[in-house]
Amino acid sequence: MDNKRPEEYSGHNNNREQTAEEKNNLNKLEEELEQLRRALEDEKKRHLRTHADFDNYRKRMEREIETKKISAKKEVLLDLISFLEYFEQARKQVQDPDAARGIEIMARQLSELLYKHGVRPIKCLGETFNPEEHEGIGYVATEQCPEGCVAEEICSGYRLGDILLKPAQVMVARKP
Repeated sequence: MDNKRPEEYSGHNNNREQTAEEKNNLNKLEEELEQLRRALEDEKKRHLRTHADFDNYRKRMEREIETKKISAKKEVLLDLISFLEYFEQARKQVQDPDAARGIEIMARQLSELLYKHGVRPIKCLGETFNPEEHEGIGYVATEQCPEGCVAEEICSGYRLGDILLKPAQVMVARKP
């Protein structure tokens, strides 16, 4: 067997000194390991925050794009509604029955096109006046409608789903 003492294997003469040095190295390694664990945990948290921020950004951009689409669609539909109103006014002014019928056909086709794209007229005759949907032009004395209800529609109002495109211009009933 080998008769060497443990100090001779390591090349050191003092066993206590070696143990203290090893403990010191071990403590340094444990501290370094703990620092690396904290750094890793901080990086994980930072990664999760970055991921959440990006997800929020993506959702915000999707909402903004949808808002812009609706705004652009609303703008075009309002222009088309203006033409529909021009047809309505022209139909009332034209004396020639054939011309009036032609205008009526064009107005109906434009109305169907608007309907196809989700535009719906606001029903208002006989309804209680609602300032969110109706634009009051004035009052009309009548017994035919209850007071505060829409007695006459001057100009139609329109909605696109829940979005008010144009309020209806109305006359509100009051007692004579």
